[in-house]
Amino acid sequence: MDTCTIETGLLRKKPCGNAAVAKCMSCEQSLCSQHAVAQLNSLGRKTGTFLCPECIAAHKQHEKAAAAGAKHVETKRQAGFAKSAAAEMTSGTPPPAKKPATPPPAAPQQAEKKPAQEAPKESGAIDFTPSGGATPGKIEYTTKSDKDKGGHKPE
Repeated sequence: MDTCTIETGLLRKKPCGNAAVAKCMSCEQSLCSQHAVAQLNSLGRKTGTFLCPECIAAHKQHEKAAAAGAKHVETKRQAGFAKSAAAEMTSGTPPPAKKPATPPPAAPQQAEKKPAQEAPKESGAIDFTPSGGATPGKIEYTTKSDKDKGGHKPE
C-alpha cells in the first residue's frame, strides 16, 4: 500500500505518511484523503479525478493568465474599432483601405515578351440560337451589337 508523498511541515519538510487513497491526475503523486482535491465538472459534480495542492495552484495560475490574455486581446480589438470609428466621424468618410502589396519588378526576361494581341473591336454578349435547318457542324451566332445591324454570320 502506498503512502501520501505530499511534503508537510514549515521548517523541516517531510512526507505526510498517511495511507494513499488516490493519485494526482497531473503528476501521478500518491495522495491521502486529506491532500486529494476532487475535480468538479461544469455542473459542480465530482468527476472522480483528484489533483494535488501544487497542481491545483498551477492550474489556477494558468487559468488566471489565460483570462488576462483573452481580456488583453479583446481590449486591443475594441480599441481598434474605436479608433476607426473616431477617424470616420472626424473625416466624414470611411478610412482608406490598405493598398495591396506591389509585386516585385519583373525580371528582364519577362520584359522582352511580344506585345499582346489586340482584342476584337466589337465585344459583347453572344447569343446562340440553334436552328433546325442549319448544316451540321456549322455554328451560327450573333452578338447583341450585331442584332441592330442585321446580324452577322461567320463563314
